[in-house]
Amino acid sequence: MIQKKSIVLISDTVCDANGVSRFIQDIARVAKQENKNFTVITSTSKTYCDTLENIKRLKPFIRFKMPFYPELDLVIPPFLKLYKEVKAKRPDGIHISTPGLVGFMGYLIAKRLKVPVYGTYHTDFASYLYSNTNSKIIQTITRFFENRFYRGCKGVFLRSDTYRGLIEDEFKIDSKKVFTIPAGINISHFSPTYRDLTCWEAFNLPNEALKVLYVGRVTTEKNIAFLLDLWQKNHNQNNNRWLILVGSGSFEKHAKTYESYNIKFLGHQDKEQLKTLYASSDLFIFPSNSDTLGQVVIEAIASGLPALVSDQGGPQTLISKELPNGYVLEKNSEERWINAINELSNDHEKRKRFSQNAYALSKTLSIEKSFELFWEKHSSKL
Repeated sequence: MIQKKSIVLISDTVCDANGVSRFIQDIARVAKQENKNFTVITSTSKTYCDTLENIKRLKPFIRFKMPFYPELDLVIPPFLKLYKEVKAKRPDGIHISTPGLVGFMGYLIAKRLKVPVYGTYHTDFASYLYSNTNSKIIQTITRFFENRFYRGCKGVFLRSDTYRGLIEDEFKIDSKKVFTIPAGINISHFSPTYRDLTCWEAFNLPNEALKVLYVGRVTTEKNIAFLLDLWQKNHNQNNNRWLILVGSGSFEKHAKTYESYNIKFLGHQDKEQLKTLYASSDLFIFPSNSDTLGQVVIEAIASGLPALVSDQGGPQTLISKELPNGYVLEKNSEERWINAINELSNDHEKRKRFSQNAYALSKTLSIEKSFELFWEKHSSKL
């Protein structure tokens, strides 16, 4: 009997409320459906995670809050248990999804077992830390360690082509070892059919008002200060328009301050509520300059929302020129962003056309296609 290829994915984040976690859970589900020998291992006390047989959660040895991102734990996993779990799977390849403490131990285990290591460049940590510290030294040190980690991988996976230049030119990784995973989500979970304007009543928001939605961490590195500033400057002429922010983070504590500007913070929402909020909004806005893809942007366009995104980072790859579904806007140009918000808010026909295009585009962004390339490249390199 021929032994099926076995891949183990190790990640610091699997059960958190972020795009990386949702992506990993989605590909684990597809792997199970397709009967692939694929196992995800993490170390966490969190339960924001689907119950799947091929996702293993180990109780952390030590955990503490990550600086600048308290919603995420930094975890020291039980090394011996992690080693035994990995070894028992007899992996042909080990994929490190995040180069954190759990991922680093997974890397050491792979070297110990003499198994090929693969990695995904999910997060631009150097830019993330610079946004929060304004320290070029910290940015340079982080980039150095990223470089060392990814150069030790047999293959490096990207969520979009935006960071290919960094990986190939700055990290000096051969282009033959760099693969872009097609953008994808569980598209059956998001749809304009979930639209229900009565959902806003629970948040004391008027049903008839136009809703501009943001989903993600409400923190500095997501460029939230820029978004709040431009909204306040544009507020006077737009009293029947609300900016809705879904997600946790440091700006939440100022929520009351912003309500007079028609800005509402909803905090964390579970995925069932989230799909309704997406579909019941009118426009999606995502000003982050450092996301490698922007999972929430895919979720928004699958819900039929036109999207406004930055010309920096991966989300810009989700805006089509052939089938316009939004605008790619100059980084931190308040005038461009305000004009785009006003244009799509006031031009109902264009917003409707962009919405239809967004939904049509989303049909090409299935998680099954993402997993197909992910699995193929691992199998072909073993």
